[in-house]
Amino acid sequence: MLVLGVSWLILAPLCLWLLLRGNGATRLGSVVALAGLEAATIWVNSTVRLPPAPAAAQPSVAQPAVMTAPAAGHTAACAARLPAPELARPDRRQGELHAVTLFWRAAADECGTATVVLRRENRGVKVWLHEGPMKRRPGGARTLPVSVADGVASTRVRLAPPLPGKGAFRAIDGRTGRPITLR
Repeated sequence: MLVLGVSWLILAPLCLWLLLRGNGATRLGSVVALAGLEAATIWVNSTVRLPPAPAAAQPSVAQPAVMTAPAAGHTAACAARLPAPELARPDRRQGELHAVTLFWRAAADECGTATVVLRRENRGVKVWLHEGPMKRRPGGARTLPVSVADGVASTRVRLAPPLPGKGAFRAIDGRTGRPITLR
């Protein structure tokens, strides 16, 4: 990933400069180089598996205790269901959107993990959630840990690469097409 990052830092400005100043052959080469960088970035992002974020050691007074739901296959089994995300909280750092935490009503037998598919669309993302066993795993799906607090389940989804922080952000339920409330 380091090599890919350095390649972006060096080749992207050079290719853009050649697109503006070069002749036909150098312009074509620049477009091919940028397309190759983008394809490599997509491939690397699809193969990287990040460990879950560690839970806080002690809950604060202002926040309720957060418990991770039991994982499928442990003491409590969970049924396959398609939860509808009701709330999304964007995580912005240094002017960029790095992650989105999704919230939905927890079930009595809430799964310990959820499979999430995010598709970028204009200034936001479309979100599909699935809990429990799946017959076919869609491309780009990530299985993430689910936390439960006060009857609300949540999971944090990292965006790679981050979205620029300027402008409005939208989250949309991929199944219904309805906007997800932002907090």
